[in-house]
Amino acid sequence: MLEIFHYYGFGLLISSEIEFPELLPSESRDAEVSIFFGKVPAQISGISITSPNFSYTIGEEELLFTVTDIVRYHASNGNNIIVEVLSTTEEERTIRLYVLATVMAAILLQRQRLALHASAIIKDGMLILLSGDSGAGKSTLLAELIKSGYQVFSDDIVVLKKDLLTGGILANASYPMIKLWNDSIEKLDHVYFSDKSFKVRHDLDKYGFFFHSIFRTGSFPVSKILLLKKGSQEGFLMKEQKHTEAFTAIFKQVYRPMLIQSNKHRLLCFTIISELAKSCTFMEITRPMECKPTELLAYVKDHFIEENIGG
Repeated sequence: MLEIFHYYGFGLLISSEIEFPELLPSESRDAEVSIFFGKVPAQISGISITSPNFSYTIGEEELLFTVTDIVRYHASNGNNIIVEVLSTTEEERTIRLYVLATVMAAILLQRQRLALHASAIIKDGMLILLSGDSGAGKSTLLAELIKSGYQVFSDDIVVLKKDLLTGGILANASYPMIKLWNDSIEKLDHVYFSDKSFKVRHDLDKYGFFFHSIFRTGSFPVSKILLLKKGSQEGFLMKEQKHTEAFTAIFKQVYRPMLIQSNKHRLLCFTIISELAKSCTFMEITRPMECKPTELLAYVKDHFIEENIGG
């Protein structure tokens, strides 16, 4: 009989036959989501999407997800994940990586929660979200903020849900690990990011750094959102986004948007993003193409994080 591991992640209690060093161990034996090995259904009802390496069948309460010749996943009812390994030679961390990404994004939608592609820090009991285009420097900025003493909340994914009492939006962290490319680690040059013993995936020059001891398991309101971009100009540019512009910009940061196929999930997405666009300060900062991490930190800290915008 396989050992059962117990974790907290994505705002949920998780039991699993797979060991996840990325997740926070939990003393609770109550499980809101269960992960186990088994045989997944051959097919389910839903919308099908295929590519050379992946295939998806997406239903309102189910996902059938295949990584060609490696692994198949079935996520259902917001509480159940079956993992069928097709290749015994594949590293387990690759199997875990897809659970923590696409599969959990589907489970969250089934539970009426939305995964957003953003990092976050906590300031004065509120969250500041850091989002951005690929390669814009979001994770490097988060690392610089940690070096400067700010409290990390989440890297890469935050989980959004509607507060049933207030109607506002609350966020949970995904899991206590920051992922950085090797070139970013070298630029940071800090002891906190010196232990490169945990590779995110065997074929990527990307490393994970854990913060289990300070991981926050509560739900927090969002006060500000930063969208980071790269530009060809010499200095920094900052522009506030409001209303439709803010909605559109936030929508582009939804994690695994191809999973949003049903009217129920579209309504969830619209409701959460509309409330964020209405209630949060949303700024777009375009940095120069060549920019030192310390320069980006100084600008963001002075003009966004510590600035009482509109106040």
